[in-house]
Amino acid sequence: MKLATAFPVLVILVSGCAIGPRYHEPVMELPQTYRSYKTLDQGEALINLPWWKVFNDKTLQELIRETLLNNYDLRAAAARVDEARAVVGVTRSQILPQTDLTSGISRDRNSQVLNPFLPRLTSTFTGGFSTAWELDVWGKIRQSIRASQAEYLATEDARRGVMVTLVSDVAQTYFTILQLDLELDIAKKTLKTRSDNLDLFDKRQRGGTASGLEVARAKADYEQTAANIPDLERQIETQENKLSALLGRNPGSISRTEIISKEGFTPSLPDTGLPSEILKRRPDIMEAEQLLRAANASVGVAVGEFMPQVNLTNFVGGGGERPSQVFNGKGYTWSLGGNVDMPLFKGGKNVYGYKAAQAKWQQSVAFYKQTVISAFGEVADALAGIEKLKAVRAEQEKQVAALAEAVKLSIARYEGGLSSYLEVLDADQQYYGAQNSLASTLGSQLIAYVQLYRALGGGWQQEPKP
Repeated sequence: MKLATAFPVLVILVSGCAIGPRYHEPVMELPQTYRSYKTLDQGEALINLPWWKVFNDKTLQELIRETLLNNYDLRAAAARVDEARAVVGVTRSQILPQTDLTSGISRDRNSQVLNPFLPRLTSTFTGGFSTAWELDVWGKIRQSIRASQAEYLATEDARRGVMVTLVSDVAQTYFTILQLDLELDIAKKTLKTRSDNLDLFDKRQRGGTASGLEVARAKADYEQTAANIPDLERQIETQENKLSALLGRNPGSISRTEIISKEGFTPSLPDTGLPSEILKRRPDIMEAEQLLRAANASVGVAVGEFMPQVNLTNFVGGGGERPSQVFNGKGYTWSLGGNVDMPLFKGGKNVYGYKAAQAKWQQSVAFYKQTVISAFGEVADALAGIEKLKAVRAEQEKQVAALAEAVKLSIARYEGGLSSYLEVLDADQQYYGAQNSLASTLGSQLIAYVQLYRALGGGWQQEPKP
């Protein structure tokens, strides 16, 4: 009896270490700063700001709140987290004894040759508790638990990644709508200007001082602008429908601020530098690392398949020839036993299982490194966009101001007989094009900040309740 008691204790003590490779974070050469970083303004680190402090537009904040509450992709991601959490519980249960309430009945026809003293027909009834326990001597089950826990954490990081994407997509679509609103406003104002030019040329033609060619050219410019307006309205409706889908709404109009302005969205980074380690907080990088941990633990599980399997079994209950005998004192019975199974021949199952686990681990390493490299590329692209678009905007604002003055001077010269109608039309066309280019740059500037915020992994924080 002492030996029977000491054996399980010894096995448990031996099982203190799980076989399989230890996890080590992949070694990568990471840059200490980012390209074009020194061109950014001083300010609070963008990565440390939650979205409700970065996106200062009240309307945009409400849209993001509604998205995080109603978006179906985020709901599905949350359900995947719940599923993975439950799987951890299922896996963890394997390390504990498994007990069943069991009952059985059998009817036997006995051989009169082998058992001449037994009745021809006998019945057997049993009932009680049976327990089976696989002792985790080599840590195979614990490695399975580690794998499932890492996969659970990966789904949590994936949910945060969905939040980052949603916050960024809502902001980017919103700013695109504001940009199109500005272009539509420019088109309507230009249509009014070109209507005035058409009236001017028409009056001069009736007065005999202008030709029909001038009127035809002015009318062509007017119709071109008139055609741009419904096309811009179409683009606005398309973006509104896209944003409605993110909000979990049916297609419809979206409320928004009246004027696009960079002043409502002016995050910046500290001039002390942005360490590359900060990118490890990106949800997709954390997800990739957790999947790598899971793959590493799965290799340990595959190694455990080569080792002996130790099982303990017992039964406590009763038995008899009639149901009433099962529950009386005479029918009481118990059994205690165990077995050790050493795999000898599985047709290569364990070997190929190990190779598959190793290959999956190598895939996870490559995926993790590629995710990190892509993250640095996205940050570099966003920083370059912020820096260069700032310079582009400054020059375009000067161009728009100069062309506005050129339009006034060309009309004055034309009315004074000092220039031809071509000068007026050319100045007006350049002014219209420059305004649209500036509007596009304003939108691109805001979207570049959104892309930087997404690239740094911001946006997944839960807003505190009031």
